[in-house]
Amino acid sequence: MTYFKQKQTCAVTFEKYRYMAKQYTVERFDGGMHFIALDEATIAPFTANGNKRIICKFNDAVSFHCAILFKKDIGYYIHFGLTICKQLGIKKGAIITATFSQDSTTYQFEIPEELEEVLATDYEASKAFEALTPGNQRGLMYLVTQVKSTDKLIERALTIAEKIKCGITSPKIILK
Repeated sequence: MTYFKQKQTCAVTFEKYRYMAKQYTVERFDGGMHFIALDEATIAPFTANGNKRIICKFNDAVSFHCAILFKKDIGYYIHFGLTICKQLGIKKGAIITATFSQDSTTYQFEIPEELEEVLATDYEASKAFEALTPGNQRGLMYLVTQVKSTDKLIERALTIAEKIKCGITSPKIILK
């Protein structure tokens, strides 16, 4: 018997959100993360129900799960890393077109296939994973995606499964 929720992908139809396509200037924090500032009119349809998780699509090319965040000096924004910048060939100051949709996937993050398989075959790990906070679930999924080779992906998924069964649940310390 498996306890694990089945995967939902971020294959979302963006056509109904085309009216929300808008151009933004890529900015960068001192720490290195890139971001785009969002106005309240853009985020209002997504945050009305208290949710801040969305799927963003840049230049009709790259889609990713993200959260609408807030800082006093910036206002609302979403941030993204160098990987997305490299995929699009952009850097600070670039103009991009972004469309947004509500993230209604199970985990609000694309679950790696390797982690999905480990959880589908390990009831105890699956149950422990489902008991985690949504943020810790996403954090652990992200950790699995940070390695490239299939062997390392499987190894990391197995390590995470073993650690969460032992009660270690924080993505910050689970690989130490």
